[in-house]
Amino acid sequence: MINQNISKIIITLAFFYSALVCHFKAMEFFENKEIFLAFFLWFCALTSFCGALRFQIAKIVYKIRDLIKNGKK
Repeated sequence: MINQNISKIIITLAFFYSALVCHFKAMEFFENKEIFLAFFLWFCALTSFCGALRFQIAKIVYKIRDLIKNGKK
């Protein structure tokens, strides 16, 4: 079985690669005046980038949740 940490790294790199590909393809569409497709691909690039940072985003969310929970007591 593949180590779980290695698979997380591979998936994270795939998300970063997907974000880059979507961004550069969106740039091509934007230069060709296909604005809707460009914005759609930039949205896809943003979601892929957020997917690559999913563990860091989860840490921030948990930290904020803990701060709110501790502040209400």
